[in-house]
Amino acid sequence: MKKIFTFFAAMALVAAVSAQTVDYELPYFLDDNNQPITEMNLGMNDDFNPQVALVNNGPDVPAATDTVYIDITIETMPIGSMYLLGAQLAQLTAGQTAALGGQNALFTAQDMNDNGIEGTFEICYAVRIVGAATDPNSSNNQACMTVTRGEVGINEVAEGEVSVYPNPANNYITVANAEGAQVSVFDMSGRQVVNVESASANHTINVANLAKGMYIVRIADGQNVVTKKVSIAR
Repeated sequence: MKKIFTFFAAMALVAAVSAQTVDYELPYFLDDNNQPITEMNLGMNDDFNPQVALVNNGPDVPAATDTVYIDITIETMPIGSMYLLGAQLAQLTAGQTAALGGQNALFTAQDMNDNGIEGTFEICYAVRIVGAATDPNSSNNQACMTVTRGEVGINEVAEGEVSVYPNPANNYITVANAEGAQVSVFDMSGRQVVNVESASANHTINVANLAKGMYIVRIADGQNVVTKKVSIAR
């Protein structure tokens, strides 16, 4: 597994050294153990301090005078940006991953109460470079996560609820409690990559041939449709 550096304080983040082309990627959010996640549950008294993986796919690093921003949206509504300056990401060279955030609360519980942030919502982080360096691949610049804020605890999942595991996955995923349903898997461009017309109760799907990244699993049974996000990480 790639080595993960953890750095970044308050609302800050960015790039390093003299550079020309830097393919920065935000593949997924991370839990406290630096494992990829696509969902998070918060109690009403919990602060919200997600961390995200930033990968430098190379070949270079930004110049010391460049700035790398992480733009934050909730349900597509911009709420601000985080940034770092060149030298702070100097050691994040090609092929390495950094865990950004997770130390200071993006929102305190009181902030969320004051702004009426509760229930289920999607938060997205998007990376961009301002300066001389260019990012040749903008299609991998955004990571999104579903957050549920309410009284239900993280392990209090109702019996019989549709679930997809493991997450992240490697070669196989299992769709639980989906007997008779149509199960489809889509990549983030909306292209269908897997389709099962009538799933078994705990249906296993081979995803070994799919590229790493985020996918949407759609489970449809008549008028009932459930969607789940799953990350494939090799």
